[in-house]
Amino acid sequence: MCVCKVQIVHFVTLITMTKRYCSIKEVSEYTSLATTTLYEWASQGLIPSIKIGRRVLFDLKEIDELMSNSKRCEKDIQEKAGRIVGEL
Repeated sequence: MCVCKVQIVHFVTLITMTKRYCSIKEVSEYTSLATTTLYEWASQGLIPSIKIGRRVLFDLKEIDELMSNSKRCEKDIQEKAGRIVGEL
C-alpha cells in the first residue's frame, strides 16, 4: 500500500511539472534546490525569473536549459582530478 502512495504522489508531481511557468516551491521540487537558493539566485539575476507583484515565477524551459548548460563536462572533471592528484 505504501508503494501505491509513492507512485501516486510521483504521478501528481509529473502532472504539475507539465506547466510552463511554476512557482518557486515547484521549481525547488523540480530541481532539488532549496527555495532560499532559488530566491537568492533570482534576485542576483543568476537564474531567469519573472516577478509579478510578490510572486516569483520561473519558465521551466529556461530552467531546463540552465541546468543543462551547468553540467560539468568529462574533460573538466578529468583536468581537475589531474590537478588534485598532481598536488599529492
